[in-house]
Amino acid sequence: MSPVPVPPARRDLLRAVALLPATGAAVVAGAAVGSHPWRREPALRCEGVVIEADGAVCALSPGTAAVYGPGTRVRASARGSEAALRQRRRRSGARLPESRWAGLADDALADLLALTGPILATQGQPPTVFPTGAVVAGPVGGWRYTWPRDASFAAAAFSAVGLRDEALAVLAHLAEVQRPDGGFEARYTASGGVPDSRPAQGDGAGWMLWAAGRVMADGAGIDELGTVCGAGLVRAVGNLMALTDTPSHLPPASPDYWEVPERVLTLGTAAPVLLGLEAAAALEGAGLGVGAFAGLSAQRAQTVRAAMERAFSPDWGRHAGDDDVDAAIALVGPPFTRAPAGATAARRSAAERMRRASGGVAPGRSWRDDGVSWTPETTLLAWSAAALGLTREAAGLLDWVDHHRTAVGALPEKVRADGTPAGPAPLAWTCALVLLAARETV
Repeated sequence: MSPVPVPPARRDLLRAVALLPATGAAVVAGAAVGSHPWRREPALRCEGVVIEADGAVCALSPGTAAVYGPGTRVRASARGSEAALRQRRRRSGARLPESRWAGLADDALADLLALTGPILATQGQPPTVFPTGAVVAGPVGGWRYTWPRDASFAAAAFSAVGLRDEALAVLAHLAEVQRPDGGFEARYTASGGVPDSRPAQGDGAGWMLWAAGRVMADGAGIDELGTVCGAGLVRAVGNLMALTDTPSHLPPASPDYWEVPERVLTLGTAAPVLLGLEAAAALEGAGLGVGAFAGLSAQRAQTVRAAMERAFSPDWGRHAGDDDVDAAIALVGPPFTRAPAGATAARRSAAERMRRASGGVAPGRSWRDDGVSWTPETTLLAWSAAALGLTREAAGLLDWVDHHRTAVGALPEKVRADGTPAGPAPLAWTCALVLLAARETV
């Protein structure tokens, strides 16, 4: 664990464990902000994006202004271009909330569309062309990849606002890059390759199935889903059945959204497996043929739920047997699933236990105490709070996110202790969660 900074990845992390390749230098969880003078404050990596007349998506340097055409991230001077017409067609018919977060949701949708299937410009190099449905985490650096988890949330968000074709395209792309065993790599390049030696993550199949279940619940027909990604969904079911074919019926330890090596199973890996099995049962019940796995998903989901209660209750911490709550507590309750024993009580106090100086939350209580808030976890808790009827908490978290955007209205990955945005902006996962949370918050 060298204190020398290395090229950034999606998380500039965290705990006193060895980090994955390309992440920032490791630090001890809970360390005071000033205890490592070599640690740099996170910087704003870009102000947002702008789509040029030729369709290229360009990252805006910090401090750069942009004027957009209505409802898009297309430069205003190109409002009559084919790029502008295409972006308006893509969002045509979107059903966005009419609450005080209408502007927040509108910008989140514009950015999420800009990051889905983009032609990403790179200064001095040919542009990187992503295929239709490929959701890019962010427009710069180590975020210019597709994470299956982020893409699944994007599919759910597109579906929730009525953009079914966009949602189906995301699911189709996930099926295209999926491994033969039904699982997923941690992230993918534009060509569908793997950018480095980062290990696969055990949550991808569960997230894909969960997203497909959300799209079906929003009105997509099972035949439609079957045509677009049916074979991928069947592979994902097989993957989850294999992962839970263990004496404990729990999946093995895997890196999750914290993206650090794990030797002990985390809630962030176990919960998507449960959600995927529950979605698989619903999809099969609606008519999806799952071949050799017919009739197995519902029973396995019940078995996994019971195993999770034994392992994680009563405190529902990040790792089995501890009480260090993290954002994955949102995944074991509404709107994701019926809360298992003890999970709701743990969730009700989670936001305060994870709160950071700028007003948002860290990924978890055991994350390093540097005062930095993270917008994906903050918006995930906002959606969870809305579904649980914690209206004041949900509104407060959404207001906080709304008030800490960049100057061009983009949602940054992080917010520093002094309230200034940091990391890439926009971040696709945050955009998707804003759309999902804002629809349910009153």
